Amino acid sequence: MRKYISIISFIIICFVLVFVSSCIKDDEVENSPTCVITSIAVNDITTYLTTKASDGTDSLYTRTISGSNVKFNIDQINGRIYSIDSLPSWTNLKRVVASFSYVGELYAMWGADSTYYPISNGKDSLDLSTPLDLLVIATDGISSKHYTAVIYRYTANADSLLWTGPDYFDFQPTSNPKLIAANDQLYLFADQNGKPSMSYRDVDSSLWHSYPELTTTATHLDCQSVQYYNGKFYALDTDGTIYASTDGMTWDAASTRTVQKLLAADRFFLYAFDGSQIIATTDLNTWTANGSRHLDMLPEQFITSTAYNTRTNSSLQVNVMAGVTSQNVDNAVVWYKIAAKEQASNQQWDYITVSSENQYPLPALNNLAIFHYNDALYALGGDNKTFYKSDDNGITWRQVTEYQFPPTSLKANKPVSIAVSGDHIIMIQVGDEGTATMWKGKINKLK
Repeated sequence: MRKYISIISFIIICFVLVFVSSCIKDDEVENSPTCVITSIAVNDITTYLTTKASDGTDSLYTRTISGSNVKFNIDQINGRIYSIDSLPSWTNLKRVVASFSYVGELYAMWGADSTYYPISNGKDSLDLSTPLDLLVIATDGISSKHYTAVIYRYTANADSLLWTGPDYFDFQPTSNPKLIAANDQLYLFADQNGKPSMSYRDVDSSLWHSYPELTTTATHLDCQSVQYYNGKFYALDTDGTIYASTDGMTWDAASTRTVQKLLAADRFFLYAFDGSQIIATTDLNTWTANGSRHLDMLPEQFITSTAYNTRTNSSLQVNVMAGVTSQNVDNAVVWYKIAAKEQASNQQWDYITVSSENQYPLPALNNLAIFHYNDALYALGGDNKTFYKSDDNGITWRQVTEYQFPPTSLKANKPVSIAVSGDHIIMIQVGDEGTATMWKGKINKLK
């Protein structure tokens, strides 16, 4: 009899334990009234865009915005989820893969029947170009909360260049002007009445100070050759002598070595061509070889260059030089190097060969000018109606079709001198009437 009672008691105890355990589990997990979205992140957003190839045909390419750059606010009181910053207008937000952190079960409304469907978190593509209705249902099956989620885009020509001007001022050069931005000032060099001249102004001022005759012993300084390096301006005389100036007004001979061309400058070196090779210097006394290949493809006209830090290492600079030569009547010639103070990292200049695989070479534009802005290279020339843009340091160039256009009032087939100062592009062009015109451009872009 005692044995029988003991067995019955054991069975009852086991049943009670199972029942209590089940109730605890139901209370903690299955019957919670909590329903909330606590965070959202999106994958990289890739957009397919169309551009024109050099033969005039349409070509497809992609632009990607890193998902890590898209941050969200969650307004729990009003049930709103929205991006903190607006993305460029070209961004395709129709198929965005999002990952949510939430408590409960998550649904989204889509389709013509306005039905809620469960979301496969981190896998389903959602349309976030317009507010998306989200529903979180608590595990108790009773409580629920609605949210609307959206990623904002600029609606008025996002990622666009916004221009101010034109501003007119008296400047009547008889040669192509050369504009340089340095020390928060703009310096404009050109011949006037057959003599080298210079005008300058503060970047934020409208008053130009003109010096129609420079102080120098040079026979005739070539204003198109002016380079700015290590706090000084450098230019060539007709006999190949290099002259230097700290203020742009007074010029003195800077080197005993003569050269044929001044080519470019960056943070580390001034570069020239001596007739047999490209040479580089830091002090105008000692020169070292810095390029001897493909010299037949050096630019002969419209020599233009720009230097900028690499994206990954501020102690290295990219230097890109371009121009036009009779050796290639269809395409401009583009040269490239990595510059560094340490000799081990300092590369030689080399010509970017245009192969049959490259469908996007830079055209041979009259009055070609290149500049670096907004983490890309731009080129302008010819009819001055469109920019060519390179995202790979001058290898490929595409016509810009996404709201980044030159000022519409630029005259065709007349040289435009370009400099970058801070976050502005400065453009100066001299019209047929002899009056100079200046524009300032700034890009409207998500950073």
